[in-house]
Amino acid sequence: MVLSAQDGKATIMDIARAAGVSKSTVSLVLNNSPLVKPLTAEKVKNAAEKLGYVYNRSAASLRQGTSNVVAMVVNDLTNSFFVELLIGAERKLLESGFITLLSHTGEDIKLQAQVLSSMREQKAAGLILCPALYTPPELAITLKKWGMPFVTVMRSLNDEESDFIGCDNYQGIKLATQHLVNLGHTDIAFIGRNRTNSVSVVRQDGYEDCLRENNIRIHSPWIIASKISMQDGKVAIRRLLALKKRPTAVVCYNDLIAIGVLNEIGEQGLTAGRDIAVVGSDGVAMAGFCNPPLTTVALHSHKVGELASQILLERVKNPDAPVVKQLLKPELIVRKSCGADIQSKSLSPDAS
Repeated sequence: MVLSAQDGKATIMDIARAAGVSKSTVSLVLNNSPLVKPLTAEKVKNAAEKLGYVYNRSAASLRQGTSNVVAMVVNDLTNSFFVELLIGAERKLLESGFITLLSHTGEDIKLQAQVLSSMREQKAAGLILCPALYTPPELAITLKKWGMPFVTVMRSLNDEESDFIGCDNYQGIKLATQHLVNLGHTDIAFIGRNRTNSVSVVRQDGYEDCLRENNIRIHSPWIIASKISMQDGKVAIRRLLALKKRPTAVVCYNDLIAIGVLNEIGEQGLTAGRDIAVVGSDGVAMAGFCNPPLTTVALHSHKVGELASQILLERVKNPDAPVVKQLLKPELIVRKSCGADIQSKSLSPDAS
């Protein structure tokens, strides 16, 4: 007697009889093996669904020593850049039959260590990691000893033998700064200085090198240290606007800071783009819905996530494959916060 869906105790043998295939074929289908013909796989899946079969993934993981779970550990989920990155990564993983187990470290390396140990206990098939600040480079060695394939995103562990997908942060901020220079600005500030954050260092270097290449003096009071938050963006621009000689334009470390900057500018009765130009970086979706819409450098977070998943899946299949390191090219998206539209109107022959 074949069990019905209501019985809730269907076995692989029940599915095999219902689908007219062998037990091994059913096992292959349940493990998403590409060795089974699509038509046969569909027949098996339909039989399993009708019987109400529930695959015991935990038991399979114990037998195989791994699972269909990919761990995704990121440093800051309050930043929508990483949310968009994770969506891109998850989409690619689901297509290959993997599910994601997500954790947020909040830049806490002790919490990160606990989370990674837990992911190991869960026998995660692989790991996508954006390391917390101050993560020791030795973490790469530890992960390799565990036998856990991994890809780091946005922040590298400075390990030549590990896969890494990121963005060209240096060129991105140079692009943003040069855009302001091209609009005629020479008094350009930078918000987001943090010499302990490798990405911040690179972005600040891009800003400073762009000014030097344009023979523009770097004015240190206009380089403001800031945490990565909207509130700190508000505090930083408040300091700049209070100066006797204040800048005419601001490059922000990222869009999160820039959104706070726009908010404070508006609260002071000023208009970004007209009274002071503002440019962000990252290209998060909400940047286009600010008031005014934020000019930003798009770093294509969803693409970073997709590539990280793709490379991780390849690493799982072939641990000895060549190491992949890739930086995505930034793209400037011009909106009203930089004042480009105002300048364009003033240069129009029809302007009065």
